[in-house]
Amino acid sequence: MSYEMRKGSFLNNGAFRRKGGVELTVVARREGGLSVIFYDKKTKTKLKEIPLKKSMSVGRVYSVFFPSLYDDVCYMLKDADGIYLDPYAPVICGREKWNDVSRKTNNFAVYGCVGENCSDYSEKLPSVAPEDMVIYKLHMRGFTENNGLTASYRGNYKGIIKKLPYLKELGITSILFMPVYDFEEIRYHSYKVTEPDDTVGEKTSDPYGVNYWGYGDASYFAPKASYFGADPQKGMDALVNAIHKAGMEIFLEFSFTSEKIIENPRFIANILIWWHMRYKVDGFHLIGEGLPIRYILRHPKLSDVKIFYDRVDERELSGEEHKRFFYYNDDFVYPLRRLENHMDGSVAELANQMRKQGDKFGFVNYAAEKTGFTLLDAYSYGEKHNEANGEDNRDGSNYNCSANHGYEGKTNSRNVNQKRYTCVRSDLALLLLSQSVPLITEGDETLNSANGNNNPYGQDNAVGWTQFSNKKDARLLREFVKRLITFRREHPALRNPKPMKQNDYIACGLPDLSYHDSEPWIMGIGPEKKGLGILYAGAYAGKNSQDVMVIMNFYYEDRTYALPSPGGKRKWYLCANTGEEAFYEKQKLCEEDRITVPGGTVSILVGR
Repeated sequence: MSYEMRKGSFLNNGAFRRKGGVELTVVARREGGLSVIFYDKKTKTKLKEIPLKKSMSVGRVYSVFFPSLYDDVCYMLKDADGIYLDPYAPVICGREKWNDVSRKTNNFAVYGCVGENCSDYSEKLPSVAPEDMVIYKLHMRGFTENNGLTASYRGNYKGIIKKLPYLKELGITSILFMPVYDFEEIRYHSYKVTEPDDTVGEKTSDPYGVNYWGYGDASYFAPKASYFGADPQKGMDALVNAIHKAGMEIFLEFSFTSEKIIENPRFIANILIWWHMRYKVDGFHLIGEGLPIRYILRHPKLSDVKIFYDRVDERELSGEEHKRFFYYNDDFVYPLRRLENHMDGSVAELANQMRKQGDKFGFVNYAAEKTGFTLLDAYSYGEKHNEANGEDNRDGSNYNCSANHGYEGKTNSRNVNQKRYTCVRSDLALLLLSQSVPLITEGDETLNSANGNNNPYGQDNAVGWTQFSNKKDARLLREFVKRLITFRREHPALRNPKPMKQNDYIACGLPDLSYHDSEPWIMGIGPEKKGLGILYAGAYAGKNSQDVMVIMNFYYEDRTYALPSPGGKRKWYLCANTGEEAFYEKQKLCEEDRITVPGGTVSILVGR
């Protein structure tokens, strides 16, 4: 094999096929010499170490074309500080099999590989308006391991594609994936040792667990080989293509923990640009303290990408031409749970969370997230049960606002379970009837439980995998969620793209948003208040749009709430109450100007 070199094009960092050979563009960690070490891709045998010529660099960036090199090699970089993995490598080899502990014999080494910098992607990207989004968050492995799939579809992208009809039928518009870039799932310690020739080497401990979720430093440019198969880029293309063909968006989660990475805005932006341009990913949920959101939002190559992050200075969003930034945090969760579980919750606070909307930015609401109790567990456990994580139950949040409704954990008591299921239905109803973008965490629509573990980051087993039950209660809940999503889609008053003004600015006889208690138009905001009626006026969403009224009653006992006149010949009809398992087959006409709502439930009405 010839290692003839020519100066490269500097177009794409990493190693890529070019006509007649391979082009390698790499960034040196420091000034001084830089070498590339080539290995046989199959055996990992060292083939050649090649010092890169300074004449083929611009600053610390080297770009070299090897006209006679084939893509059956892998590579590492070497400088005065040692051998290291190219952070821009588009493909990683060495981790093709999930949790392969036999890799210890090679000290868990991985290598950069040659990739393609373009794809044959052909499906048109869907255009989902922010107000129409319903997000479903999942873990690729967890969603497919216990979902009725055959072995070849479990734990990989093929299983996701197989289950896209399920998500589409549910009403999901956008799928958010936990990390699918190539991370190290095996947990081990590494340490320095002095070799017999007095050189310093590195050894690794025996594996002691699994980084199941994938958070932490990683190879951010490479799709995870154990998820995407022998050709990870091709697998990623197939996944994106299938999701877009189904009319849905794909969002990816990126977790940045290293200060060196966080302090490098360009590197982070390059990661997002790569996944957007190469794989046609539609948006990103970013995790990490102090990320360069301003820089990302102002990058011209990311101007049509949706960005989700927990906090940002709103002044940085004032120049946005369209809504593509979304606050993603737990502000909705705890007001809801405090009310559900009678922990001094405030209906005023929850009402404020339900009406959140911005002109140039949006909000994501969720009732449960992966980093916490599942939705069912929030009403099945009064305390976290993380003993299986091996940290003496010290890990995971101690602030959960959870309650067990009379029994800690799973029970066959129909009475206890009915209370729990009512809470779950109420939470999902209020989530999907709020103005912000709703996010459903995998399995919450099917009574998934993690056995009280609110931090199953290392539970690559039935605890961490999503449990898709076919029992009657789970089937009924799935259908209830499907009806809620359909109801949201059919009633645009629930998803106004602009902030509510709470006045009748179009002179239709009703404010766009109003609040009601036992008397119409009177909210009452005292801390003793545990119930509220919310009226969304349909006229502000279009001429033929129906009014929607959501009445929450978090008192123990039944309460009566006023039904303000919807005007004209319209009347109020009851569509559902979360104390019951399903929407009514026929909407119930409300003959009077008030309605009794059972304790601990939510009623949904339309005015027509």
